[in-house]
Amino acid sequence: MQIQDYQNLKQCDLKSLKNLAQEIRSFILESVHKQGGHVASNLGMVEITLGIAQVFDLDQDAVIFDTSHQSYTYKLLTRRSEDLPTIRTLGGLSGFTDPVESTYDKYYAGHAGTGLSLAYGEAMARKLKGVPGRVLVVVGDGALTNGISYEGLNNIGASGLPIVIILNDNEHSISKNVGAMAAYLAKLRSSGTYKSMKNFVTSTLRKAGAKNIEEALEKAKLALKEAFQLDTFFEKLGIVYLGPFDGNDLESVLIALEIAQSFDKPTVVHFLTRKGAGYEPAEKSPVAFHSAAPFNIRTGEMKPETSRTFTKAFGDFMAEIGKDTDVVALTAAMTDGTGLSQFAERYPDRFIDVGIAEEHVVLTASAMSSHGLKPVVAVYSTFLQRSYDQLLHDIALPKKHVVFALDRAGLVPSDGPTHQGLWDIAYALHVPNSRIYTPFDEESLVRSLREALECDVPCFVRYPKAVLTQVELENHGSFVYAGFGQDVTLVAYGPMVIQAADALNHLKNYGIMGEVFGLWQVRPLPDGLWEHLQGKRSIYVVEEGIKDYGAAAFLRSLGLEVYSLGVADPFVPAGTREQLLRLCHLDAEGIAKRITRRELLRRPLKQAKTGFSPSEPSVVPSLVRKRPS
Repeated sequence: MQIQDYQNLKQCDLKSLKNLAQEIRSFILESVHKQGGHVASNLGMVEITLGIAQVFDLDQDAVIFDTSHQSYTYKLLTRRSEDLPTIRTLGGLSGFTDPVESTYDKYYAGHAGTGLSLAYGEAMARKLKGVPGRVLVVVGDGALTNGISYEGLNNIGASGLPIVIILNDNEHSISKNVGAMAAYLAKLRSSGTYKSMKNFVTSTLRKAGAKNIEEALEKAKLALKEAFQLDTFFEKLGIVYLGPFDGNDLESVLIALEIAQSFDKPTVVHFLTRKGAGYEPAEKSPVAFHSAAPFNIRTGEMKPETSRTFTKAFGDFMAEIGKDTDVVALTAAMTDGTGLSQFAERYPDRFIDVGIAEEHVVLTASAMSSHGLKPVVAVYSTFLQRSYDQLLHDIALPKKHVVFALDRAGLVPSDGPTHQGLWDIAYALHVPNSRIYTPFDEESLVRSLREALECDVPCFVRYPKAVLTQVELENHGSFVYAGFGQDVTLVAYGPMVIQAADALNHLKNYGIMGEVFGLWQVRPLPDGLWEHLQGKRSIYVVEEGIKDYGAAAFLRSLGLEVYSLGVADPFVPAGTREQLLRLCHLDAEGIAKRITRRELLRRPLKQAKTGFSPSEPSVVPSLVRKRPS
């Protein structure tokens, strides 16, 4: 990178800035193609970010990103270019803004809809403390489907504070945006205003005959400031509206931001951008390149996913069960991510994408269940936690039969602490009378979903972002079992069944004869398991969730003395799934070492008395068999 510090941009002419924009695009592609990343949204934000750095003072002004997956260029310009190739890897740069990583990152931002409220709070604090500088917030059109955004806009408009809202309108969140706000923005895009604005910018620059960008901006700004301010939704809230402008045209971006800076009141600058701008494969496939897998830069080709995943299995199940006309599938801007594309195509009348509005989707499902329908809400684990109030007030209290399919449960690779699905068992246990299913292979996933649809209470079915494996242990109907002896007892659920069973071999090497009970449901406890666990001397709960607040806490509430082997620090960084398991000591070796350390303090070991008499193989059978492609 020729320019590693935004301060150097102040001396650049327009031609140099345009060249830099292309250089940045190439650098982003080169930096992320090996490990993947949020490609399309970042390529669309290059010119706007350059404009922000050119017009504003990043050392004094606060720049806040909503969601912040589109902040790669910002990271480059704030002295992190050398580290960009490490983004979304263990020990590398975060794929989102991170205040620990840089003082230029004001806030964590991994969930949509947070930016406007943070901007309002930042501006109010600066006013009260006498801190100079403006507040800018970059908001995507997808974030405007989130209710929190409107709460923020309401206060921003009433405040009169000079907050600059940069609306990055690319018509997508991950999938195509839906809803009335998306339709409203589309109307603004198709109005004659955009064409007039574009023509005005071009003609003004041409007429100015300016020798440099500063002169052109000054001549254009005065004329444009009073023009094209529409009587929009934003204006009615007390917010000046400017636009729409071409967000991938540097001249338009610079003029628009200069004008916005001249207002001493809340201002929205509406930019139209193309996801993947400047890279043809991403422009043609913006959904695939939203959070791209590793890809070939030259062709844009991604390595095909040959292994079967929990998400794919869920999608296939839903496409089949959709024959039941009472089944309705709902999601919050995650049609492809949750595997619902087949269902949406086959049963469009019974598929609902509400946009980025998790609280809303839970309430919608609650009402639909009142009419005998069977709503299945497919959502990432980290996003459903935003709906905690609705889960209690509108699902648990009226005892609504809604099935929550929680994808990305447990440790989630690449995206870091804002996206880890480590809280769901803890908050689901707080939902009275609910069932919690924790499948560990395809058979248990399908069984869990069928049972969840057939019962009449709220149900959670949680599963990881992981390749499906087949667990081959003794099947006792409601749980699976393996063991050498009963020095220690491991209770595991979900994919941790595999790790816990593998840990038995490591424990044997340490002279500890252990056993494992593998669960595909946590609540209610599988039939007979409580009786089997009575009198056990050392019970360890192996869980891909918060230590002491998940299944371990539930078992203690039933009167069992257990020790939790969960995740001690829930804010786990980015990395591969294998790296994160090792980091959290939840791989087989890590589990065995944690148990051994504790057991060494508790010798001598005593065999527990139990009426359960499983077969005791000389070795734990092979647990994992990859499915054929």
